[in-house]
Amino acid sequence: MNQSKYLKYLNRKHEYPDNTCITLITDIYKTELNSNSFDGLWDHLKLPEGKVAGSNWIRHISIDSIEKWASINAKKVDLTAIQEYDVIIFRSGRLLPTHFGMYVGANKFIHLEETKYSRIESLNEKWRSVIASIWRDPGTNI
Repeated sequence: MNQSKYLKYLNRKHEYPDNTCITLITDIYKTELNSNSFDGLWDHLKLPEGKVAGSNWIRHISIDSIEKWASINAKKVDLTAIQEYDVIIFRSGRLLPTHFGMYVGANKFIHLEETKYSRIESLNEKWRSVIASIWRDPGTNI
């Protein structure tokens, strides 16, 4: 894993609507892959970006809604085939898809949790147990 290319994405403070787990991935895709694959996610979820404060947005989405969008814009992959730039959708204890991360290689992913700062973390058993699905941009040929 070339972690140095992700340094510029670390320590971003989570703040709606400008810095979220989705905008972090969107920024990485635009900068590193010249891809706008995730630009339409907020629109698809029909979230009034910037108008849904805090975690209230999670009441507006479902795993089916996210996976419907992802199935048009990406290819579903299994954890055993995960590659750099694959997007991981995590679910909460309520089984809602509440968080997005991006695999960076070497069993690590980058993400930005609510009330925290963006960071690279190990894709350990805790995180693996809450994976809802993993998606690959069809344009990424890594």
